[in-house]
Amino acid sequence: MDKPILVFGDSNTYGDGFFDAGSVEPWKQHSQLTWPYHMFPKAQIKNLAYPGCSNDTICLKLVRHASKDNVVLIMFTTPTRIHMIKKGFNFIVSHNGTQAISDNGDENWVAKQIADKNEEKDKRYFVENFDDDFLEIIFLKNISWCQYFCSSKNIECYFTLANTYKKNKMRGSLEKYRDSLYNNINWDNIFLAENTHGFRDYAGKIDAKKLQDKKHYDQEYNKLFGNLFLDWINNKNQV
Repeated sequence: MDKPILVFGDSNTYGDGFFDAGSVEPWKQHSQLTWPYHMFPKAQIKNLAYPGCSNDTICLKLVRHASKDNVVLIMFTTPTRIHMIKKGFNFIVSHNGTQAISDNGDENWVAKQIADKNEEKDKRYFVENFDDDFLEIIFLKNISWCQYFCSSKNIECYFTLANTYKKNKMRGSLEKYRDSLYNNINWDNIFLAENTHGFRDYAGKIDAKKLQDKKHYDQEYNKLFGNLFLDWINNKNQV
């Protein structure tokens, strides 16, 4: 792969917990020790991951940055985060509160004030309005949308998951709708370790070592996952 590689994801891809990552300017302070850097030369990678990123924010960033001149790698994150727009700024809302998603310092200065002001209200709004069924459907729609976007733009892309999830128990038309979304996704283009495990699932299975923050996994595990992902990509391209 000679094209620039755009990488999208959350803190697992950004590199929270690594010594070379920062949190003051997260639009540019990502680590260079996470899984994609064990797949491709760092000079070839543009890391657009963001701590706490949601899947619909990944969609937003994909549209903003990706073209057929790039290769795209996406690690989809937990469904329990939602993209929200307030006063023209982008935020991620979850049961934990509100977080600004900014691309530069000037934007972040304003957005952070809005996020702090609305944190408790947004937290209540999320808890009251987004149940597990709705979040699962949004999760599947985001994966399907990213696949469609890349296909329609002739963008070479490869996906994986931070975690895998079992289907929620649904009934009637909602279940049919969820299943239609699920069946519309090309799961053959989503890498899972041993065809079963997402990034964090597999770390748990093999008891991978965590960083000092006790939340994220060390360089050795990122190297292992990256190498498995790259082998999977190479095998696909040989078929």
